[in-house]
Amino acid sequence: MSNALSARFPRPQRNSLLLGLRPIQVALVIIGVVSSLTSLLAGWPAAMRMAGMTITVVCAVTAFGRFEGLPAYRWVVLRTAHVLRGLRKNQSYRANLLAPRRHGVLQLPGEASPLRILDTRSSIGAVHDPLRRRLIAVAKIEGPAHLLQNSDEQDRRVAAYGRMIAGLCQSSRIARAQILERTIPDPGDGLGDWARKRGLDVSSPAGAIYRDLLQHAAPAAARHETLFSFALNLDAVSKDVRKYGGGLAGAMAVLDSESRAFQTSFAAAGVAGAWLNATDLAASLRVAFDPAATRTLLGDLDPVDAAPLAVDATWDHLRTDSSFHRVYVVTEWPRLRATPSFLSPLLLKPGIRRTFSLVLQPVPIGKALRDARRHQVERVTDRATRKRVGQMETEEDRQLDADVAQREKDLAAGHGDVRWIGLIAVSADTEDGLDEACTEIEIAASQALLDVRRLVGQQVEGFLAAALPFGVGLG
Repeated sequence: MSNALSARFPRPQRNSLLLGLRPIQVALVIIGVVSSLTSLLAGWPAAMRMAGMTITVVCAVTAFGRFEGLPAYRWVVLRTAHVLRGLRKNQSYRANLLAPRRHGVLQLPGEASPLRILDTRSSIGAVHDPLRRRLIAVAKIEGPAHLLQNSDEQDRRVAAYGRMIAGLCQSSRIARAQILERTIPDPGDGLGDWARKRGLDVSSPAGAIYRDLLQHAAPAAARHETLFSFALNLDAVSKDVRKYGGGLAGAMAVLDSESRAFQTSFAAAGVAGAWLNATDLAASLRVAFDPAATRTLLGDLDPVDAAPLAVDATWDHLRTDSSFHRVYVVTEWPRLRATPSFLSPLLLKPGIRRTFSLVLQPVPIGKALRDARRHQVERVTDRATRKRVGQMETEEDRQLDADVAQREKDLAAGHGDVRWIGLIAVSADTEDGLDEACTEIEIAASQALLDVRRLVGQQVEGFLAAALPFGVGLG
């Protein structure tokens, strides 16, 4: 039996300018120093000197302080934007049911508003994002549980998954990919159908017990659903689109071709992927905003009816039709070497409605090499500056240097580079229930060796990125 595969995540890279400080921090330090020196040496009146020293203190706090897990300068920007949105009454969204509705257009809040679901002859449904020039396809992934396989099969699947992700970097055709795993309410119809097909006699003792279990447990049941999506960069495939006749019809033909390639990758990884059609996409979107819709959706759902009727955003959570939501971002992945199943405490946490999204953005090889060399220069400059001012080198500094060097080495060897972000959206029926669920999720995240931060001032953008498999939100 082979040893379990493991990997170590690199430390998050920072775009520093001097001694690990970002450009805005350096600017604030310069302003503070100039203000304090001017106040002390210019011979100003006492009131002016006090004002100058106050500016120095404010600059220092803004440059080095932290509020709610964020650098103070970033927190100030978000708080200001949040206050301005409140003054403009842009914190709430209400669907305009009386306005004429265009076929397929999704009436979504924020930057996702121009999205529309295409109704084509293809069996694959697609979401068109005209703002970013993308066409998005979504597949529902099903397969045997990873933890139930033997170690050799687990290693084979992990290797196949790695090849699929590496393939994203070989061209600029794929703008983004996303893996979304969520728990959604299950009306329990499957349990009832099982009993009816077997002619269960409810008058018998066993039948009565089973009926009581259905009445109490089925409405609270939840099921897991895994979605994979990729966004086709229409600018990068413009030549191929013209070969198929141009327009959205040509783009759909290219999308079909890319989806077949992913289908092969799914099979190699031991899972099956069924591409969602337009109706399935609409239902998936509706459930994201309104989890209770799993018990009320009957028949086909028109895409124009899939969007939420109401969204109210606050500083650290938002409310949609039937639920309250709060979004977390993974700020740091495990520092220790992690196995492929390290997310199990989070993904298998029972009794909590949550969505975990991993958004992957391939980086072109040329740009990745330039970034790696730039970070290498930054590390060398920082090392020389620390030596010049007599600052000791820490183990974290040495680890960052090793990560940057390893990244450049991997890129030079032909490996691709992917930027990823992990997001967790927690949902509950009440605000108190949301607080309790968030506490449970924070504990589960710590068991998975993740550092997570509650998003503030960006809940709508975060929810669009975490709960919708369309690759929108947060940049």
